[in-house]
Amino acid sequence: MYMQGEENMNYQCIYPDVYYKVQPFAMMACDEMDACNFGMPSYDMVQQITDRICDDVLRAHPELAEEDYFQEMPYEAASAYGIPDNSAEAQQFRRRRRRGGFFRDLVTIILLNEFFRRRRRFW
Repeated sequence: MYMQGEENMNYQCIYPDVYYKVQPFAMMACDEMDACNFGMPSYDMVQQITDRICDDVLRAHPELAEEDYFQEMPYEAASAYGIPDNSAEAQQFRRRRRRGGFFRDLVTIILLNEFFRRRRRFW
């Protein structure tokens, strides 16, 4: 069951600090898409918006770039998920990690969450 309204707002205050640093930038990006009556963004567009949000957040909060939990996933963890070292999947995984890793993935999730939350009202 999904929470609604005020009940949902009560639980948002327990999110990690990084959420509150990224969320305003995700909201601004969604505001821009809403102002242009933009439909579902393409994969490439989501990647571009995420890049812009990451740059803006790290410029406003440079301490986030130094956090240990935003570093690349170690080889042991990748192998635990069954990603072999020489496969095309592993090469794609490493390329994606080089472009921002965990922090970038977190920004993408927050962006998509905000985008879908806004669209859910209209569907």
